[in-house]
Amino acid sequence: MKRLLPFILAALMLAALPSASHASSTQESMFQDDPLLVYGTNEQQDSTLDQLRAFGVDRIRVSVFWAIIAPANDQLQKPNFDATDPAAYPAKLWERYDRLIRQAQSRGILVNLNITSPIPRWAAQEAPEARLQETWGPTVEEFGKFVQAVSKRYDGTYMGLPRVDYWSIWNEPNQAGWLTPQWAPDPRDAKQQVESSPHVYRRLVASAWQALAATGHGSDTILVGETAPQGTGNRRGITGSIDALRFLRQMYCLDDNLNLIKGTSAEARGCPVANPAQFVAENPALFTATGYAHHPYDMLSPPARKAKPRDWATLANLGDLSKELRRIYARYGQKTQTSRGVPLYLTEYGYQTKPDPFSVSFARQASWLNEAEYITARNPNVRALSQFLLVDDAPDPAYSVKKNPQLAWRTFQSGLTLLSGRRKPAYKAYITPLHVKTPRVRRGRAVSLFGMLRSAGPSVRPAAAIQFRRKGSKRWTTRRTIRVGGPRHYFNTRLSVPASGAIRLRWKDAARTRFSRIVTVTVTR
Repeated sequence: MKRLLPFILAALMLAALPSASHASSTQESMFQDDPLLVYGTNEQQDSTLDQLRAFGVDRIRVSVFWAIIAPANDQLQKPNFDATDPAAYPAKLWERYDRLIRQAQSRGILVNLNITSPIPRWAAQEAPEARLQETWGPTVEEFGKFVQAVSKRYDGTYMGLPRVDYWSIWNEPNQAGWLTPQWAPDPRDAKQQVESSPHVYRRLVASAWQALAATGHGSDTILVGETAPQGTGNRRGITGSIDALRFLRQMYCLDDNLNLIKGTSAEARGCPVANPAQFVAENPALFTATGYAHHPYDMLSPPARKAKPRDWATLANLGDLSKELRRIYARYGQKTQTSRGVPLYLTEYGYQTKPDPFSVSFARQASWLNEAEYITARNPNVRALSQFLLVDDAPDPAYSVKKNPQLAWRTFQSGLTLLSGRRKPAYKAYITPLHVKTPRVRRGRAVSLFGMLRSAGPSVRPAAAIQFRRKGSKRWTTRRTIRVGGPRHYFNTRLSVPASGAIRLRWKDAARTRFSRIVTVTVTR
């Protein structure tokens, strides 16, 4: 036994080290807050970027709103200008984006440009209702010209502006708030409805893909999809949003059984009539894009709880999304981008809190964001997870906060701080995620921990103290200290706790001492 003791001790020491074997080394920390970064003042923009840099954010997602930059965007007649030339657009309308991209990159923050609606009036069909006009029937060719103008402006050679090499096409095309009509009358029977938005979106993608290639961005990161997780199920109509997986199948001209849509059904949707080779040739972006972007929200449910509707794709259902993508590629005889499947970019995520009456508690928001980080870091297909909003949205001015709070607060309250500036628990939890995988253990057993030191520099190996406080006590003691390497600074480890109590992380980045949220653990006999 004495001869074996050194080997046993060595094995125990190795077991105690933090493990990165199940943590992603490629998952980016992405962030989006258009109200502050696109619409905010210069001071708000700078302050927000400074905070995101301090958080350790890798990239911001920025909406490039077509109608904001387009000239005469409220006119029925298109003005006489070359829509592919960035110089033909009013120079002042580019300024907010020029400045944002410069300021972000000067801080080491990369940029994802998501080119999307609202649509200038002259590039849209006539909507049946005024409220739908900004999303109704975009002219595919005009969208391609706009993408060409944006990508030409940010090719790294234009007027001294920096290059952008990361693009995504449209936002939530399966939601009526961004693209309409979602359904259209069936040309074979006007009383019936067929899916419209997946097929319009497919053409928008093809046009954008050609525009990016024409301006030297063909080898950039280009994402398709940008889908919302849920729709309205079987409720059809021009504003009947389409469930994520149904939208995905239709975009690839496949029915619910992943068979090619054929005959008049194909014609009604603008699909090739039973010609898979033609479909692949006409839609290279659908098979050679860098990855698939998706927004796996489930605003009121924990991230590990699967959504019941078959075609919803929330965070817990990412396996279903990946499986569907693999089967679609196989149906067309195409290889996925990696041996594991199609890379997933989760470009929006968050949880709704008060003052929205339909929301989760501040504590749950913090806890579930950390659990989501754990789930996605373990998924080898996930390349990015994006927090949606730093600061909560203002209420909808069309409704009284007192008389109709449900509608007034239907804006996003998923920020890390309240509109008043008060920080939610999620603020601290975002910087230093901590998730206890086994919060209830028997005496003598260790709890399993997942954590991240997001604000650590990519090349440093900071020390993190795992601290414990007994139930009923106010005193924290350090049970273990671990070193966590980059570039993402994830870790998985185990910790023995003597009794029920609480756990937290304490560590220092370049600016200050950081603490995680406090997580309760229970020890049973």
